[in-house]
Amino acid sequence: MLSSLVHRILGRGHHATARFTLPPVVFEVAPGFVAGAALEGSRRKGRRVRKLSLQALSPRSVDPHLSRANITNTEEFSRVTSSLIPAVGNADGRFGLVLPDGAMRVALLSFEDLPHNSDAAEALIRWRMKDKLPFNVEEARATYQVLSQAPGRIEILALAMRASVIAEYEAAFSSLNGGAALIVPATVALLPLLPEAGSSAQMLIHVCDQWLTIVVIADGVPCAWRTRELDPADLPNYEREIATEAARVLASTREQVHSDLSRVWFCARPAAESKLTAMISETLDRDVTPLRPPAELVSMLTPADRSIFEQFGTTIAGLMANAT
Repeated sequence: MLSSLVHRILGRGHHATARFTLPPVVFEVAPGFVAGAALEGSRRKGRRVRKLSLQALSPRSVDPHLSRANITNTEEFSRVTSSLIPAVGNADGRFGLVLPDGAMRVALLSFEDLPHNSDAAEALIRWRMKDKLPFNVEEARATYQVLSQAPGRIEILALAMRASVIAEYEAAFSSLNGGAALIVPATVALLPLLPEAGSSAQMLIHVCDQWLTIVVIADGVPCAWRTRELDPADLPNYEREIATEAARVLASTREQVHSDLSRVWFCARPAAESKLTAMISETLDRDVTPLRPPAELVSMLTPADRSIFEQFGTTIAGLMANAT
């Protein structure tokens, strides 16, 4: 299930769902950087990153938020994206966007039943999402993925993002003309890298700048999802809060996770100091495994670009693992 989780994504120009297709160029926008990657190959023949470029951003140039403007330094952001686009190529104009977790609401919802008509199902999911959004649900572009289905119970992964915020990010790449064929939050892109674990439970802890997302997966699908903003200026409490939040999320899922937590995965971008990993391991009383991109994806890159991809390209690697 995890290998095909990003089955439905936020499509361009409407709120309806669309099947996942991996564009030839993917950009990730994060609070501290913007990265671009040109991709080639197929699942059958093998996929590779053909070109890679990364540009750092000044602090708070991108300030993720659900309901207000996210790009606070438009001049710098425009300059960075303008240099990235020619560095990785235009391809056919289609591109994907990986956006900060803080810019998009992810919710796990349960239903006794869903309408067979996709428009009616989406309307029902939007109605359930309205109390989870700090803006009018009519302003959202939304999509969903059925995680599991049994008589009388359907589990849904729902995503919603304010249309004006999406437009803000897309405008920065408007010179590509083709528009964003794929828009997905960073942690959703990471999940296909996790191995199938049967009935065993796994936890993914993802830290990108000041944003923390923790996901617990049981029976192959997410059963808990928590995203919050931290204060990296207060380093001792910042590190302790990451470990404590992971323990809180695990405790809240005790009734849902019927088997032991077999693996804890950790992805930090930029890389975290080893003492943070040790603190998480001690707090959860479990080993912590770094989540890294597969080495075979970067055979075409220079050693310097390989190092950059290993540090920052995990989300792009996840999308490559997910696509058919």
